Amino acid sequence: MNAPTEGGLKSRYDAADLITQEVLKRYESTPDPRLREIMLSFIRHLHSFAKEVKLTSKEWAYTMNLLEETGKWCGPGRNEFIIFSDALGLSMLTVTQDYPRPAHTTEPTLVGPFLLENAPEFPLGADISAGAQGTPLFAQGTVRDVNGNPLPHAKIDVWHSDDRGLYDVQQDLETNGPWARALLTADAKGHYSFWSIMPVDYPVPQEGTAIIMLSNTTGRSWRPAHLHYRVQAQGQRPLVTHIFDRNSKNLDADAVFGVRPSLIADFVHHKGGTAPDGKVMDGDFYTLDYDFIMVPA
Repeated sequence: MNAPTEGGLKSRYDAADLITQEVLKRYESTPDPRLREIMLSFIRHLHSFAKEVKLTSKEWAYTMNLLEETGKWCGPGRNEFIIFSDALGLSMLTVTQDYPRPAHTTEPTLVGPFLLENAPEFPLGADISAGAQGTPLFAQGTVRDVNGNPLPHAKIDVWHSDDRGLYDVQQDLETNGPWARALLTADAKGHYSFWSIMPVDYPVPQEGTAIIMLSNTTGRSWRPAHLHYRVQAQGQRPLVTHIFDRNSKNLDADAVFGVRPSLIADFVHHKGGTAPDGKVMDGDFYTLDYDFIMVPA
């Protein structure tokens, strides 16, 4: 009774190519067509990779343990797997091929690992820094469609680092609360504005598992100074992007390949004086003017 089964198993699993064929055969029954296409291609490439590099059992075990450890670093506002995806260029590759854009619209870039849903809401012109340390920054602009028309009441998420290069989610968010993070609603003319602090260049998290990979490979872990934005407006495709400081030292060496020339802007330095909203500043501050041009949904 057992002979046919034993013979069948032997014929399936006694060679590397036969293992791959058997796995593909099983996944060919996946009901969803798109999921079937993705899984079959993933299996082919994954098995080809293992064969090409002659992956050892020891290397496989190390990778499984690394994935387990990576999961432990994930939590609200931090996804360690996204840092891996960013550092391997997968995030930007996906963004680039999935978000074709008409000329003159704002380019997207990767979302990064620190997005929080349900960010605190602030009125326009408010200080969203919530006590974070850094040089004051006033940012403003207008959300428009491809024809230049303002998009009223657009929703704008913004988040960024403090002057240490840290985000709120890296500093015991549950106890300290969010800072340098906000949800804004543009006015009827599509205009937005807020006060915060200047972002700075910073390295990807120096604890966790992604930095282990970077330290042993490219050696590059720094990101240029930037603001994160997520912009949503009726009838438009949601936009996730950064605005980079033109004076950043790491524009040409972004560890996660996120810099696009059109997203580099002037964060203008002022030595005191009257800010664009009429506020009188005794010390140094910066201003940023940036309009977002959306892609139709």
